[in-house]
Amino acid sequence: MNVLKMFYSARSNGMSEKRTVLFLFLALTYGAIMAQQTVTGTVKDSQGIPIVGASVMEKNTSNGVATDFDGNFSITVPGPESVLVVSYIGFEAKEVTVGSQTNLDVTLSDNLEQLSEVVVIGYGTQKRGDVTSAVATVKAKDFQPGKIQDAAELVKGKVAGLVVTKSSGDPNASSTMMLRGVTTLNGSIRPLILIDGVPGDLTMVAPENIESIDVLKDASAAAIYGTRGANGVVIITTKSGRREQSTTVSYSGYVAASDFYKEADFMDSSDIRRGLTSFGDDGWDTDWLKAVTRTGFTQNHALTISGGNKKTTYSGALSYRYEEGTIKKSDNDQLRAQINLEHYFLNDLFKVNLNILKEQRQSTANNASDGGLTNIYRQAVIHNPTSPIYEEETGEYYEEFSRYQYYNPVAMLNELIGKNETDRTYMIGNLTFEPIKNWKTNLLISRNTINSTYSGYTTSKHYSATTTGFSGAASKSYGKSENDLLELTSSYNFSIAEKHNFSVLTGYSYAYFLDEGFSAGNRDFPTDAYTYNNLNVGTLLKEGQASMGSYKYDSTLIGFFERMSYSFDNRFNLLASIRREGSSQFGDNYKWGLFPAISAGWTISNENFMSSATWIDNLKLRVGYGETGQRPNANYLSLTTYNYDSSYGNFLNEDGEWVAGLMVTQNPNPDLKWERTSEYNIGVDFSFFKNRISGSVDLYDKQTDDLLYSYNVPVPPNLYGSTLANVGSISNRGIEIMVNATPISSEAFQWNTTVTASRNKNKLLSLSNDLYETENYLNVAYAGDPISVPTHRVEVGRSIGNYWGLKAIGITENGIWLIEDPTTGEAVEYSTSLNTDAYRQYLGNGFPKWYLGWNNTFTYKNFDLTTQISGQFGFKILNEQRMYYENNSIQYNRLKSAAEPIWGISTLSNSQAQSFNSYYLEDGDFVKLDNVTLGYNFLPEAWSNNVSNIRLYCSAQNFLTITGYKGLDPELSNSDFFAAGNDFRDKYPTIRSLTLGLNITFK
Repeated sequence: MNVLKMFYSARSNGMSEKRTVLFLFLALTYGAIMAQQTVTGTVKDSQGIPIVGASVMEKNTSNGVATDFDGNFSITVPGPESVLVVSYIGFEAKEVTVGSQTNLDVTLSDNLEQLSEVVVIGYGTQKRGDVTSAVATVKAKDFQPGKIQDAAELVKGKVAGLVVTKSSGDPNASSTMMLRGVTTLNGSIRPLILIDGVPGDLTMVAPENIESIDVLKDASAAAIYGTRGANGVVIITTKSGRREQSTTVSYSGYVAASDFYKEADFMDSSDIRRGLTSFGDDGWDTDWLKAVTRTGFTQNHALTISGGNKKTTYSGALSYRYEEGTIKKSDNDQLRAQINLEHYFLNDLFKVNLNILKEQRQSTANNASDGGLTNIYRQAVIHNPTSPIYEEETGEYYEEFSRYQYYNPVAMLNELIGKNETDRTYMIGNLTFEPIKNWKTNLLISRNTINSTYSGYTTSKHYSATTTGFSGAASKSYGKSENDLLELTSSYNFSIAEKHNFSVLTGYSYAYFLDEGFSAGNRDFPTDAYTYNNLNVGTLLKEGQASMGSYKYDSTLIGFFERMSYSFDNRFNLLASIRREGSSQFGDNYKWGLFPAISAGWTISNENFMSSATWIDNLKLRVGYGETGQRPNANYLSLTTYNYDSSYGNFLNEDGEWVAGLMVTQNPNPDLKWERTSEYNIGVDFSFFKNRISGSVDLYDKQTDDLLYSYNVPVPPNLYGSTLANVGSISNRGIEIMVNATPISSEAFQWNTTVTASRNKNKLLSLSNDLYETENYLNVAYAGDPISVPTHRVEVGRSIGNYWGLKAIGITENGIWLIEDPTTGEAVEYSTSLNTDAYRQYLGNGFPKWYLGWNNTFTYKNFDLTTQISGQFGFKILNEQRMYYENNSIQYNRLKSAAEPIWGISTLSNSQAQSFNSYYLEDGDFVKLDNVTLGYNFLPEAWSNNVSNIRLYCSAQNFLTITGYKGLDPELSNSDFFAAGNDFRDKYPTIRSLTLGLNITFK
């Protein structure tokens, strides 16, 4: 204003126009300089120690500096009204108004967010600083970005000890998880998965709608879930609205292209014409694999909305995903929705919550992931590349039925018509009553329903029509799974004399499981027009040979549980729980089980004698013990069961009719009970240098007793030749390490990294007792036809996953294997007579000794780069593709390597029978770049009133693998633990994907 007055005064005094403009410019420049203000200062922590590299930014601008080695800074700001934002990792950010100050002393307070964050521990939460068990938490902000199909992929490599693998490229296959080794011989090793407190699976919730994933790793944390907690517990919490939150709408979407990560090098038409196989030259050049595959495209769209006022919160999510499989007709069409409503009433005395999750999925019926002769991939790679797809004259499919199990894969794809449909609904209701502060009683009622329908038809042109003599075959099946859950819990938190803090919980749980379904099939249809929509037209129904079946079984699980936690002066913590649980699956003598747990923690860093160690932010010692269980994997196993024997048990009744007689199919066992796992855990949590480095180390020792196994028994006195009983024992010991670090943190660039490592040692302790005896070993994991020999042995005193087979030590000039005699060490020429235990020996183990994960996030201004790296070391892989297709005795196409001399001596003899030996075992060590994502965050000024953030990103999945393994992918599924390390020849090959994505958040 003063400058303008001077300007008008100069003009009125007759100053020329040029001089007036010059005067105005100098006056404005002088005013701007005089308005600016230089501020200096020092940034220190609560102990008075200077903070190096702290960010000092003018609020809402890009004007900023960093503190020097002595914590000093100097910054120029427009004027006294400017606000400085001072921040540094591990501290609470602080805003300072400049005012008339020219020198500032800024003290930053320690950021205790990490210790005060809420951790889900089952039927409740705890502050991170109070946790005494091995519990890992991954929040949405730390999830892996990109093309993510299920919840497990979000946390891969981020939780030490949790092994996440996806070894199939099938869009309908989900990830497999294993936590702390194998705990059973007869059941599943998958952790219990809970979605908002209700049992579910990895694919039910869209990854975009997950708020956090908590993993209860040790028994002291998982024991409150009783007979379901032996393999750990994974708790998925979905997003919800918050009170007094303005409405927020966000969209996230991506498109991706996928192809096989690697293709096996099979012989082509030129190799066939050189006479390297038994095929004749049919004169064509056909790429059979290309004929049944394509570049798979994926589109994924997710829309979420959330908000709330003083009384009501709400959130909704709708996501659609369509993924084309790399093998044709292996698609996944998936629609998922969730509505979460919460209302407070009567002055917050009551809170009601309604949570509905819905999923509809459809996939095309084909055999892309099946094993055996119907496998599309298998038929494509073994086919003669000089053969045509279609007959040249008739246009019909070219088939050579003279070859055993050899069918046209294009015909298999095109002439199988059908679909798989799945409809899932989760309905969850919670009513919370809080009559006084910190005393909450909650009633949860839920129903989880899964309806699955399969409809399939093989036409008259399908190979099965020729091989069976029936024209067309149709089948339909329906299955329904229902889980009803009621849980009533009451908790109370209180303090005594400030330093003594208590939390008590008591609860009751009732779960009912029901499975039922039916199927029907018919063959020999007069036309293909009906497909599977008119089953009664097939002729086999009239002849009484059409198929039909149905089933229904159920079980009940009831539990009573209590838990108490105590903390003293932020130094000592104690957690104890107990669950009494009963199941209808157990025998009459063991319907109920008791599962106790106790754990304690000592926060050493809060002791007075640690006050001088200012570089230690947190140092906590944890110890825990707990007992968990595992139920049988089927119902009615403790009872005598019967079936009608129509094959051999027919008898003549009093009316002169032959009828099927009853036969016993299972012996009773009133002593059947859960498999019990007891586990000790000792751990250390640490945080140093203002949270620049943090992490944890856990050691565990767990033993599972009363393993379920089927034992041979004499008949009589038994009615059946085997009995399921609790006999064996198995142990798992290991170490888990996780380190989080921020090596670089400046105003423009930050690098956050997380490293995880785990090691598990497994041993079978026993397999017999005084009542039920068996050999001290099991030969398991048989290789498929035509080799049909075991590949592994489970033996008392040894680890699960050990290979058991012939050791190849050479080959003759005639192409015959030389096998080591384990007794004498001498070389013996191979023949089928050597396929006995007398010549087999241990050849290594299929479980990795070490699992590693390394996740990095780099942020530079508005750009971010994330990388996810995983590794597995110290294990063997059985390359079944080589074992089958490097063998010159087979009458199909082979790998090119089949023509290469083994050990430089000779190719395998054409007369040499196929066998499993050590030559096909390879070192499986690998390092894999699972995911790399580059993102850019921006917000055009014109959109700032309605949009809070826009992010564009591109990513690559399964981008690079460093390994010496010759197969398609060294990362294998852990679901079939008996066959650990077996890389199956017929599996759907893994894929590599490139993704482009967009995220927008609206205000």
